[in-house]
Amino acid sequence: MKKINILAATLLTFFGLLAVTSMWNDNANYDERIHLPAGYSYIIQQDMRLNPEHPPLIKDLAALPLLFMKINFPYQSWGWNTSLATDSSRTSSWQTDVDFGNDLLYYSGNDAQNMMRYGRIPIILIGILLGFYIFRFVRELWGDLTGIIALGFYSFSPTFLAHTRLVTTDAAAAAAFFISFYYLYKWLKVSTRRNLWVFGIVLGLSLLTKFSTFLLIPIFGFIVFAWILLHGQWKKYLGGFILVLLIAYLVVGAVYAYHTWNYPIEKQAIDTAFILSTFGFKPLVNLSVWISSQPILRAWGQYFLGFLMVLQRSGGGNTTYYLGEVSANGSRSYFPIVYLLKEPLAYILLTFFALFLALKNKFRQDQDFVNLLKNNFAEFGMLVVIIVYWAFSIKSNLNIGVRHILPTLPFIYALTARQISFWIKGGIQERISNYHGFWQLFGLYWRRLKKGFIIAVLFIWATTSVVSVWPSFLTYFNGIAGGPNNGYKFVVDSNLDWGQDILRLSQFIEKNNIKEIKIDYFSGAPAEYYIKTAKIESFNREMPQKGWLAVSATILMGACQGDKIPCSYSERAYAWLDSYKPVAKIGYSIFVYDIK
Repeated sequence: MKKINILAATLLTFFGLLAVTSMWNDNANYDERIHLPAGYSYIIQQDMRLNPEHPPLIKDLAALPLLFMKINFPYQSWGWNTSLATDSSRTSSWQTDVDFGNDLLYYSGNDAQNMMRYGRIPIILIGILLGFYIFRFVRELWGDLTGIIALGFYSFSPTFLAHTRLVTTDAAAAAAFFISFYYLYKWLKVSTRRNLWVFGIVLGLSLLTKFSTFLLIPIFGFIVFAWILLHGQWKKYLGGFILVLLIAYLVVGAVYAYHTWNYPIEKQAIDTAFILSTFGFKPLVNLSVWISSQPILRAWGQYFLGFLMVLQRSGGGNTTYYLGEVSANGSRSYFPIVYLLKEPLAYILLTFFALFLALKNKFRQDQDFVNLLKNNFAEFGMLVVIIVYWAFSIKSNLNIGVRHILPTLPFIYALTARQISFWIKGGIQERISNYHGFWQLFGLYWRRLKKGFIIAVLFIWATTSVVSVWPSFLTYFNGIAGGPNNGYKFVVDSNLDWGQDILRLSQFIEKNNIKEIKIDYFSGAPAEYYIKTAKIESFNREMPQKGWLAVSATILMGACQGDKIPCSYSERAYAWLDSYKPVAKIGYSIFVYDIK
């Protein structure tokens, strides 16, 4: 085995170990308590009445290990049996998902913590698979050094280490984007029937990870169009791409057919109408309801429902805290700023340096635009993915986490690695054959050694800063934000506080022999499920309190919905806590106070 393969395997192994060990004591976060139970219900019941807002594939994979556990299915759960259309207590399908998730995990005699641990393993494997493809693809394009640099970026990315260990769809969507792009490029370069079918199947599976992957269709369509303009053969590539879309369409339909097999068609149509009752464009609502009521089309109807739900939610936004303000309107600066706060500083420096090198090299190359695109088509395609995805993300009002730009990071790492590796080698035009004599060769290698040393120092700086926050990778912030201790001053929600630290809080309570405590946290697992040694007291959050108090960062900063707390930073319910210093920060997400 080549040394480079051993190094790549070592990086991926270390990535997997960091992911497994860091997630072990994370309780189910806000979204996981819905995704994993929903996935288990899909497999057991072949009924997708729960959580149609997300495609089923990742939830299915996460739930597979649960088949080897003794699980009590809560058939009497309100969330499973309710009729969305007739139950006036239901304001959204999300409430139904939450009810069922809580019942399955916490109120049916099941071991919730082990269910979550086992359910996360398939997601970690997807993360390792993505790392493998990053190394493979980049290596095929630009060589061993570039491949290992790109894999190094990925293996110690705090955002990927945070999200490839959670039963959520974000890391899987990133894998879907990168891996499907790999097979698109492979089909364009070698347009065999086999490559076409593999690309079509992979694209279909990608569409089943997260609804944002629907962007793959127009993005890939544009890339194929550009390829045709450069190389001709309209019938071959346009017809091939249409066939790819048909294959993907059939894959999606087949998977959704399984998930709607036991879903009563009447209930499906009624649920669809209820869920979309507030959707603005009624012709689409009517079309969705009609498709859902047709036996042959109902599988795609369920997919269409989820797609419309995501459109509705993206347009409506989500109340959150950002740079001193609480709003649901979204900010165009959100994702650029959060990216600059959540990526290691060394990564940011290298990315901007790589951008400078790329622009410098392209201007120096004596090529016309057509030849430039032909010779750098992979880079062009990657840039298209990044630009289009970022444009849609920035325009969206849904500002709840850096995870929503996760699919672009592997492409950024790949492009950065390319420029850095070429810089280390001395540039595209520089060749060893241009040098004559010992001292000239020594000078060349010495320059390369110095450059490699600089990159190594930056990489060590990045990895040290990331590993130092273990096991709380979700809470990583770089030096611009002042590290994880100060990240809550800038953003919260899934950037920092996703309800993941209740188990760790219970361990703190037990260790410190706390008998009574007031708790207010961004809900994941029910606090009473884990906290057994202390009485949990009720209280009015707007009134100053005495004794032990635990408040999560999202709640502390006033990020809220509805009438839970005043939705204004200047009128935060916990403004009175600003004069107190927490005695502990549990996982950097829950602030614990001992108020005398």
